[in-house]
Amino acid sequence: MRFEPKQRFILNIKDKESQKFLIPEYQRPYRWKIDECQTLWDDIISVFCEKKENEKFEYFLGSIVSFENSNGDLEIIDGQQRITTLTLLFRAFFESLKSEGKKDEFQDDFGKFIWKKIRNKGFVFNEPYLSSQVITDKDKKVLEYILIEDIDIEKLKSFNSNYAKNFIFFHDAINDFKLKNASEFSNLCDTILSDTFFVLCVTCDSQESAMTIFNTLNSRGMPLSNADIIKGYIYKNIENKEEFAKKWQEISSKFEEYNPKEDMSVLFIQAMHAIRAMHNHADSTTPSVLDFFTKIKKNNFGAEDEYLVKQDKIKELMNFIETLVYFWGSPEIYLKEKAYRYFNILCLYQNDMWKFFVAFLVWRNKDNFIKGEFNDSFSNEFESNLLELLKAITIKFLNNKSNANEIKDLVFKMNVDLNQNKDFSYSKFLPEIFFNDYCSGIKIDAKKVKYLLYLYAHLYDDFSSDIKNYKLEIEHILPKTWQNANFDEWNKITHLEYLEQIGNKILLDKATNIKCANNFFSLKQEKYKESQNSQEVRDLGNREDKIWSKADIEARNKAIEQALKNFINK
Repeated sequence: MRFEPKQRFILNIKDKESQKFLIPEYQRPYRWKIDECQTLWDDIISVFCEKKENEKFEYFLGSIVSFENSNGDLEIIDGQQRITTLTLLFRAFFESLKSEGKKDEFQDDFGKFIWKKIRNKGFVFNEPYLSSQVITDKDKKVLEYILIEDIDIEKLKSFNSNYAKNFIFFHDAINDFKLKNASEFSNLCDTILSDTFFVLCVTCDSQESAMTIFNTLNSRGMPLSNADIIKGYIYKNIENKEEFAKKWQEISSKFEEYNPKEDMSVLFIQAMHAIRAMHNHADSTTPSVLDFFTKIKKNNFGAEDEYLVKQDKIKELMNFIETLVYFWGSPEIYLKEKAYRYFNILCLYQNDMWKFFVAFLVWRNKDNFIKGEFNDSFSNEFESNLLELLKAITIKFLNNKSNANEIKDLVFKMNVDLNQNKDFSYSKFLPEIFFNDYCSGIKIDAKKVKYLLYLYAHLYDDFSSDIKNYKLEIEHILPKTWQNANFDEWNKITHLEYLEQIGNKILLDKATNIKCANNFFSLKQEKYKESQNSQEVRDLGNREDKIWSKADIEARNKAIEQALKNFINK
């Protein structure tokens, strides 16, 4: 293995002017955000000020580890965030200088970092030096738009992409500097383009060396996600690398569509627990997902079974990951009506541990999965088992044992029971008295109340209709604020006693809740009639009695309690 570390100033990073910066398949996508760009910009301005006092001052931007591939391009092993961000920075300088409407030597220098320039013809804007094989389809369009000759800054602001946001940040920062320091702008450009900012370039002699460094760097705490590192292991071992890279890009693009705040590591954690269940392992003390798949130790079944090494195991694992992405993105496509309603109730739960059980159901049926199509063979196991999961979790909830560890233990046991075809028998743990707090007038955590009300809304009509859960709010049927005009049996003391009882609360969408305001029941009924939220709300709106009494609240307390008991015991 041979390395050639060299100190290079920004404009001289490449050995050959025509070389491209290629972000290879085994790398992670672009992740820098405005905070990192702000730090870089602050450093640039700080160095610019320091340079006035000391002409020999230099600033180290970091390292770039690369490998020259067979096409002569530089595959970036480490440093792609810097290379990409520098490209966006230089593009912003180019655009700012271009807007002045005059040819400028600085503009040419910034442009030469981004595009090839042909004498007497100008820049080749449709062939930028930066190329990524890991970029998502959505981001690829954004980056291509940024790197064309003419761009619309206002249009760019509508794109939800790190590329667009970071470019706009630099563009605005540059223009702000020009506005406040017009006479200094040329000096700033000269400082950036001259012998001030440098990187340490390390060029590897082979792709094998590149992958060795890639995996070594990231096993020592470099900021890649677990999914990125697992991807590197698979890429190193898989036979058809091009097909794998294309498939990974498709999967990651789909994942980002429905879950832009997380990375794909969560899917490999779900895979880990599915594989553990297949080995009948329910121990709640689990290895890290990386250790599970890469280190051969006791109970690290992912490594023992060589899921990142053997071709058939890689195929099985990636088939599952792809199935998970499409399932979690659009569960309504793949589940029967009742199963999807059980699923929606679970989505309202206070932690995500239940997803390990659902993921295991997906694992057991992954071979029957068809992208974008309902398949009865895939869905047939979900309805009964999601019902049992919902019952078991609700019992934990009613026993005040619904923290993440409690649910994790429950789910791991359910996974193994399911794998061994055992009957679930969790209803015996239903508490004798579990509803006192919800009927006492004590103010309970709104998330807990919302979960029970949402479940009850489904139980009310035996899961026969969909109820949208993401925009529902808790509505107090008895007006929330005491009014002296309150009538009949109500006074300030009884109002306080009954207000927070669960029988006095229903779920409404935000718009209807606002319309109901702090009105009396008879006025709220008109809004309840029009509600599309649940059958119970409409029935309340249509009932003849226009008064909401203490007896009504007490009766609804009992109705909710009895419905939950019947649901769990049936």
